Amino acid sequence: MAKLKKIVYKEFDERLMVGDHYNTSFFESGNAWKSFFESDKIDYLKNLSEFTYCEDIDENDGIGMMFNFQDTNAFELILGDFMRVNTPVPHELYKKHIPSGTVACIQIEGNNIAEIVDSAFLLITEAIEKTDQEIDFEQFYWCEIYTKERYSIPLSHGKKVVIDYILPVKSKLFAM
Repeated sequence: MAKLKKIVYKEFDERLMVGDHYNTSFFESGNAWKSFFESDKIDYLKNLSEFTYCEDIDENDGIGMMFNFQDTNAFELILGDFMRVNTPVPHELYKKHIPSGTVACIQIEGNNIAEIVDSAFLLITEAIEKTDQEIDFEQFYWCEIYTKERYSIPLSHGKKVVIDYILPVKSKLFAM
């Protein structure tokens, strides 16, 4: 069973999420990742590496940002990387502005990706509810980060993996 390994809150500077854009669902999102890794979009992203916003994100093999949820079966997804606001984004890539603000940075461990993804929302919402923060649904997005250290390397050795999550939060004190 998946379990929450870590939750911290930090201030996130303004940035762009840049990558390949999909209208998808949880059921179909695996196909989006497959399509992304088979496309030339990774090369476009590599050409923008000088603009990558990595200071607060561990080295990774992919970031997926979900937003504009219609319901659990319909949302938008960008597969790519965080970039500085002034990044000259080529028309082959999609960009979404992410405002500065407080975010929850969460690590969830499991035996495999399906085990983590199936329980991530419940684990994260329960953990946030126990603090003085709450999910900011007005600015809501949901990022999955597949770090080299906690996901890719352990996966290649058949060990438990960890997916990092980032989502916006706000203080309960200001929500009243």
